[in-house]
Amino acid sequence: MKRTGVLLAVVLMLAGCGEKEYFKQIYLGDVKEYMEEDKDGFILIVNENNQDFQQYVKGVAENEEIIIDMYNVYESEEGAEDNRPALPYDDFSRFNELFYVEDNKVKGNLDVGGYEDMKLTEEVEHFVELYK
Repeated sequence: MKRTGVLLAVVLMLAGCGEKEYFKQIYLGDVKEYMEEDKDGFILIVNENNQDFQQYVKGVAENEEIIIDMYNVYESEEGAEDNRPALPYDDFSRFNELFYVEDNKVKGNLDVGGYEDMKLTEEVEHFVELYK
């Protein structure tokens, strides 16, 4: 019985030490939290997954230990493939942009598709520093 308790404690400690996910895909319900429920933070709006710039944004998120959520307008729900972009907020009128949302409003945005490689990393780092 004692071994079971110790083993359970070790498993719980290891589960709590999991790596934090700083860059992950979210869905329309999560975007609504930013725009309707006072969640503040960074959202990358894209029109397809696995674009080159995404690795640079992810790198900045991990290095700065700041959460950047990614929303693909053609995947409004997990497993969905929408024929039209699903984004009912006018504040997000462009794709491949990093937005900072605070108090249900977009406070700033950065066109991440307009830069390459290290310049993109520098611009994303600067943008994150402005709003974190």
